[in-house]
Amino acid sequence: MKSHKFSQIIPLTAIFIFAVFSLLFVTSCKDDDDVALQYEVAVTVNYPEGYAESLASGIAVTATNTLSGANHSATTGTDGVANFRLSSGVYNFTAVGETEEFAFNGNLSNITIAENGSRTITLTAAALGGGLVIKEFYYTGSKTPEGGNYFSDQFLELYNNSDEVIYLDGIGIGGLTPTTSWSPSVWVDAAGNLQSRLPVQNYTAVFPGNGTQHPLQPRTSVVIAQDGINHKSDPAGNPNSPVNLGNADWEYYVGDLNGGRDADAAGVPNLKVIYTTTTTFVDQLYSVFGAAIIVFKLPEGTTPEAYVESAANFSTQPGASATTQYLLINKEYVLDAVEFVDTDPSRRYKRMPADLDAGYAYDPTGTYSAKSTRRKVKQIIDGKAIYKDTNNSTEDFLSGQTPSPKVHSTVVEP
Repeated sequence: MKSHKFSQIIPLTAIFIFAVFSLLFVTSCKDDDDVALQYEVAVTVNYPEGYAESLASGIAVTATNTLSGANHSATTGTDGVANFRLSSGVYNFTAVGETEEFAFNGNLSNITIAENGSRTITLTAAALGGGLVIKEFYYTGSKTPEGGNYFSDQFLELYNNSDEVIYLDGIGIGGLTPTTSWSPSVWVDAAGNLQSRLPVQNYTAVFPGNGTQHPLQPRTSVVIAQDGINHKSDPAGNPNSPVNLGNADWEYYVGDLNGGRDADAAGVPNLKVIYTTTTTFVDQLYSVFGAAIIVFKLPEGTTPEAYVESAANFSTQPGASATTQYLLINKEYVLDAVEFVDTDPSRRYKRMPADLDAGYAYDPTGTYSAKSTRRKVKQIIDGKAIYKDTNNSTEDFLSGQTPSPKVHSTVVEP
């Protein structure tokens, strides 16, 4: 009997042990199945076409499971790849990065992950800075067939370097005093540093409008002519002039202030002059030896008319007995500033604070050369130029250029 009882116990024990091991085996297989359902996914991130580099390193990539909402994060290496280990499912991938100049974004939506594989995200770029910039300034003038000097074909071109619409309404343009770089500026503080309130001379003008009447689309430009005529063919022009400004977007017209001596070009709208230090000039003439130009926007709620009504925004020249009042523009109101100087190195004195323009530009071809000074193209994004803007005109501008109003280079320029 003992032997019989013992023989009954063995099978029961064996069955229990077998059940335990079976449970462990099943659990182990389930775990193995879960591991097997984890897939290796490599996401390659590319910069936009035309960017200086192709593979984007240091970009944060997030994979979000569309069902559970779980997020998985990785950062691209120097090879532009972010590596993930993901369970099967449907995912959205987003990539975000930033440099000093651009914000980058990219995404892939509803991507099914059911096996090892790779995906590619191509970023889009949005310029972080730049905004409204001076794209080109043609100030040298040209020679007439008789050898005379002609400067009525001067123009200034402004460019929207950003990805957002900029409303030109109320934006102003002014030339600093001194009008040339030939001598040191007297507009300095007690320590000898250039003042933070910038004195403008001659005619200061703004774009008219109520705030939203004159939109400038991203990566487009406007040309402001001294005289909006075809200078090549108009009887009042110069056949040696390099420009046709008959299709300019805007014109300086100061005839209301100087007895009507300035001709008003038909079909070209006028900027609004808000103040002048002189009425003897027939037109808004910038020095052919190089002017210091600012583009500015007054604070929200301050109209140009109200600004020039306040005596606090004016000053006579320091140390001078003359009573001429100069309009002062606060440095923080400046959107862009470029200093153009003389070709003679001994006559290059700064009028512009270094934080607005750390360098200067000039045209070595000299006065009445019919040549222009133009900002360099830093990138071509989506077929549109993004101009270099480091607040150092020595680095940002090309000189000796053929004037090219409304023409934008399609190549990157070192």
